[in-house]
Amino acid sequence: MKIEILMLKEDNERGIKMMFFSLEQLQKFKLNPIRTDYEIVYETEVKEQEGTALNISVVMEGLYERLNRPDRPNRKKMRSMSVGDIIQIDGKELFFCDSVGFKKISFAGTGKLVLKDGKENLEKGK
Repeated sequence: MKIEILMLKEDNERGIKMMFFSLEQLQKFKLNPIRTDYEIVYETEVKEQEGTALNISVVMEGLYERLNRPDRPNRKKMRSMSVGDIIQIDGKELFFCDSVGFKKISFAGTGKLVLKDGKENLEKGK
């Protein structure tokens, strides 16, 4: 399973303004990140143990813990993983690192971040 960590770009005001915001805070301040606000900063492969299916939640929690240690990979090139970052699995599934846990998301045809249940995006009514 290929895993990529996406973080908001730090070289533009828009990315900096939304950095470290939970989904609730993004909604409150009427901010809606789009796919191009993010860049891939870390990639890894997680292999299944023979006869054992991978538990995505366990993989994500382990990745969060590993990317917050002082000896984390790429520590000189990237900050630690935090709220607002995204985990992409096999180029398909996206999970937003929220203030508590991970929320399944997607990027709509417009590129805007949408909660995976599809009922609403972060800008209500749009």
